[in-house]
Amino acid sequence: MRKKGKALARLDARSRHKLRIQTKKLRYAAEFFARLFSNKRMAKRRKRFLATLERLQDGLGDLNDIAVHEKHIAAMGVHHRRSNPSRAFAAGLLTGREDARIEAAITAANEAYVDLSKIKRFWG
Repeated sequence: MRKKGKALARLDARSRHKLRIQTKKLRYAAEFFARLFSNKRMAKRRKRFLATLERLQDGLGDLNDIAVHEKHIAAMGVHHRRSNPSRAFAAGLLTGREDARIEAAITAANEAYVDLSKIKRFWG
């Protein structure tokens, strides 16, 4: 996770999706073992760690949604000369919307990753 997260902005959709799954697994594992680390200091660190993991997972989830939407837009078949104008218009709107979202999603995921890399581990 640490290695791929450093290059998050340069990853392709498939690599970001794999990173998202790794993030999800780490979050679930941290939640599962949370009760073992219940003193006040550890609880505070754990809460921050889990919240930051959730932000990272959400940012990566947004990026995955954008990639899936782009595939659906491409599958609409608007590249033909006789395409339905309404379909082409809808594809253009969707493409513009997703293009506008991608930079914010990458920034949010990257900021969460940077925050996560600075957090002291709660388990030790």
